[in-house]
Amino acid sequence: MIELKLPVWLLWLLRWGLFLVPLAATLVLANGRRDEPRALVGGLFAFLYGLGAIFVTHELAAYMGWWRYGGATLMFHDIPADIWIGGALLFGPVLVLAFPNVSPLLLLAPVVIGLHGTLFLSLPPLLYPGTNWFPGVLLVFVTAHLPAIYLGQWTASSRHLPLRSAIIAAGFFFLAFVVLPSAIMEAMGGHWALAERSPLVLAGGALAIGICCVPGLSAVQMFALYGSGTPIPLDPTKRLVRIGVFAFVRNPMQLCSALIWIILGAVLQNIWIASAAIMAGVFVAGMVRWHHRYDLLLRFPEGWTEYIAHVPEWRPRWRPWIKHAAILKFDPVNRAHVRVVRWLQAAGLTGLDVCAGGNAPISYSCEAEGVPRLEGIAALSMALNHTTFIGALAGAFGLLIVLPVAYLRARMSFGALSARFRGAADRR
Repeated sequence: MIELKLPVWLLWLLRWGLFLVPLAATLVLANGRRDEPRALVGGLFAFLYGLGAIFVTHELAAYMGWWRYGGATLMFHDIPADIWIGGALLFGPVLVLAFPNVSPLLLLAPVVIGLHGTLFLSLPPLLYPGTNWFPGVLLVFVTAHLPAIYLGQWTASSRHLPLRSAIIAAGFFFLAFVVLPSAIMEAMGGHWALAERSPLVLAGGALAIGICCVPGLSAVQMFALYGSGTPIPLDPTKRLVRIGVFAFVRNPMQLCSALIWIILGAVLQNIWIASAAIMAGVFVAGMVRWHHRYDLLLRFPEGWTEYIAHVPEWRPRWRPWIKHAAILKFDPVNRAHVRVVRWLQAAGLTGLDVCAGGNAPISYSCEAEGVPRLEGIAALSMALNHTTFIGALAGAFGLLIVLPVAYLRARMSFGALSARFRGAADRR
């Protein structure tokens, strides 16, 4: 590692450059690719994810003692706001737009090894490194910068929708439930005094937030799997999604956000954070309804009108509204299948036709809504969406575990198979 004695004026010039150069580069690159809307959307998504993830990881770094920033100018929670925004621009739209086909690992390796590995110790009084600063740098790049660039590139080329949706969900969580509450407390007073709260309060708050996250994450999953899109209008779904949690409530993500802000406000004893729930209502009344009126209604004129006539905006239905009935097939000889089917029927089923099949795993399908054949736990989880809202939450939780695991297994199997074929071709 190199440790130089850099003059203060040069450090100030470096700080200004870390914001102004990425800002100028973003404007120039965006103008040069103004005829490529997917690329611009990818750059925007990368910036927004980086904005939340950089803040979270740098706050963690300060808490762990990996490094701290000096000075008091333009500071936001002990992080220079200009460096924060400049980093989100540089490791977001700048690299995404400038190097659309270069692996993010190749883009970031020179920065980690070359810049941070050689100059990090030379940055006082702009930045004071602490112990274990290099693992902290690696954590920031792996969790903040690398996903941001992947998200931008995949969005621009319309690839890997499930992974894109997962990164978008994580980025929204960082912005909505870490950055926004921090900004509210910075302006109105308060701090993340979690150590001052009792373990019972923290455990109860974490459990409540986890439960509230289920419908929101399930909505993102349904959009990706059966709508072929994301919750963001700039990367919309290709079909109207009316299954899963959407059979009970039209705005599960906004409902989830409002409840989490209320819970955070209660845990932190901060009325201003709890009041952010009002913002969710304002957002729905303005932006969401406008999007529904000028996008969904135009793209799905008949389906959307019928859907909003049956499914409420905020208050979930107890029983789902099902447009097209799904099919659950089971093996009548299998005792476990019979017990499960009897339990589902006792709970009350809406829009689910149960029929006996052959000697095969229990399965669920609904071709009219774009749901292919699902088997095992995934099939049972989907069937729970036809019972009650509580049952749908349990089913959504199961799908949030089962389907990502199946997706990752399929990707790893495909990668191993591709490597095997490449190896065979090389031997020939």
